[in-house]
Amino acid sequence: MCGIVGALAFDGSSINPRVISRMADVARHRGPDDRGIRAFDLRGGSSEEVGHDLNASRPFGGCVGFNRLSILDLSANGHQPMVSDNGKVFITFNGEVYNAFDHRPDLESKGYRFRSNSDTEVLLYLYQEYGIEGMLERLNGMFAFAVVDLAKREVHIARDHIGIKPLYYMRVGETLLWASEIKSLLEFPGAARELDPDALDEQLLFRYTAGERTPFRGIKQLRPGFRLAITPNSVKTLRYWEIPDREVAPVAGDVTTLIEKRLEDSVRSQLISDVKLGCQLSGGIDSSLVTAMARDRFGADLESFSITFAEQHVSEERWIREAAAKTQTTCHTFPLTFEYFFDNLERATWHMDYPLNLANAVGLKKLAEESKKRVTVLLSGDGADEVYGGYPRFFFASTRDRMMPAALLCGKIPGIGAKIARNYNLPPNLPFSHWFVNYSASMRFSQLKALRPDADFESTIASRLGIFEEGKSDRLANCLKYESQTFMVELLIRQDKMMMAHSVENRVPMLDRHLVELSRSLPRDSMVDPRLFRRQAIQRGTKVALKKMAAKRFGDHFAYRTKEGFGLPLLDYFRRPEFEAYLREQLIPSMSSRGWMRTEPILEWHKRIQAGDWFVVEAMWTVVSLEVWARVMLGRRA
Repeated sequence: MCGIVGALAFDGSSINPRVISRMADVARHRGPDDRGIRAFDLRGGSSEEVGHDLNASRPFGGCVGFNRLSILDLSANGHQPMVSDNGKVFITFNGEVYNAFDHRPDLESKGYRFRSNSDTEVLLYLYQEYGIEGMLERLNGMFAFAVVDLAKREVHIARDHIGIKPLYYMRVGETLLWASEIKSLLEFPGAARELDPDALDEQLLFRYTAGERTPFRGIKQLRPGFRLAITPNSVKTLRYWEIPDREVAPVAGDVTTLIEKRLEDSVRSQLISDVKLGCQLSGGIDSSLVTAMARDRFGADLESFSITFAEQHVSEERWIREAAAKTQTTCHTFPLTFEYFFDNLERATWHMDYPLNLANAVGLKKLAEESKKRVTVLLSGDGADEVYGGYPRFFFASTRDRMMPAALLCGKIPGIGAKIARNYNLPPNLPFSHWFVNYSASMRFSQLKALRPDADFESTIASRLGIFEEGKSDRLANCLKYESQTFMVELLIRQDKMMMAHSVENRVPMLDRHLVELSRSLPRDSMVDPRLFRRQAIQRGTKVALKKMAAKRFGDHFAYRTKEGFGLPLLDYFRRPEFEAYLREQLIPSMSSRGWMRTEPILEWHKRIQAGDWFVVEAMWTVVSLEVWARVMLGRRA
């Protein structure tokens, strides 16, 4: 796990290595163990390593930088940028490729001689032997990399299939920039720290931007499964892989057993490390399954790490303790307090680069800070809900057609009617794709209109509808694909940024590429069982196969409890006098000066929160996180 930066001028101007050094330094937390800078001339076909004096022998039109967090091969042999024997190809690589060493015998048989035990060197030789497409189709892991091929006068930049590792790019004049973190791009002279006004309504409605859009004007994220093909005269964005459309295939034997075997293989492959490794144990079934399988393979020394709360209505400590006991891991728990949350809100935002989609990002930062004292790598259960249908909205999507008549009839019944209408009927004339995309919004459109009277619903969700319509299969499969390309990508960015804030690598065995591909060939009822009239219909009807696995290991009471997630007691936090002072004395005045939205609704929401109304808490968090981001990333240099 590391951080990469780079720049390439198309107009013949030179890139100052000192600028690349500043771009790398601002993200030094991603790789405190080593660094490297290499300048290159793409047209002339030459390059040279830049030393600590940051002086190149002559002007170069391109330059890459690298920060290293040593995980595999801790020696200097893993130094990057890593250069081929002939000096014509070099690579900067962030991530881990878990099947890299499976390719080593083939490469050795073709004459490649390895100088290290790093996966980086395998990638370098795979590119030389098979080209960029052949290399990518052989990789299973998490990565963002840049390959400079001086012989072919090409640069190839790619992000992993699923989007586990982030990568951003922008143009400043005639210069293309790329980096693992946005804050690195902002160090380049002329890079503007500005909100993208076209992203504002989407950010408010959903708490994050999807696809290639970011909240920054001119800065894009490279989408999962995409790459940039760069020559001295052009930049092309190409898709090399996408989540397959669902094609059910005959399964030999029990589906749950098949998934379990593949997940065990994934966990085993991701235990490779030359530094100490542990598990992130939230108490949910996904992280508990990963911890159990890691314990089976790792042995008695496996440690797990968890965040707890004094507020019992959000604490998962009971389930954390039970999972730790049944997996026989040494569990370290760390309480998250309001004081830590409040003191670290701005710093977590700086590390995230974005407005914090979920307030629990601060809890993940706390987890990384504490676990770093004992380990450098953590395995987590992220991705299972999106791939295997863990959210209630997948159940509602699978039963909506049958429930629509009841939703229309019951919509006015006090209590239950409003809930049925919310889950199935938003409103009844919405096309299915509009309904599902809108269902995942964190703010009601009426709340957005109160903040921004000119907001337009159709234009706000247009790009998301385009992503949804990339699915060409049945409704459930399309919903899962959409979530995996939107919300899940944002959650993975949150995991990456908060873990790397304290130089911890996060691995996600649930998102093994081949496991994701397998999920698209399984029967629908192994994901979501749409039977309505039975006890615990939603709990037993979502993430079916994984819950069967969890029930076998931890019991029905553990597997089929109501889904809690990793929630923070935001209602309690927002009612604290420290927060009220921060809101009224700092956030509201700066919101007013920016003019992005009306502040009167926000003050009204706060009054309702003071009275104990939780209904507006998500909307309040959305505007607070946006303004905190603006203060940290736009309003002043961090």
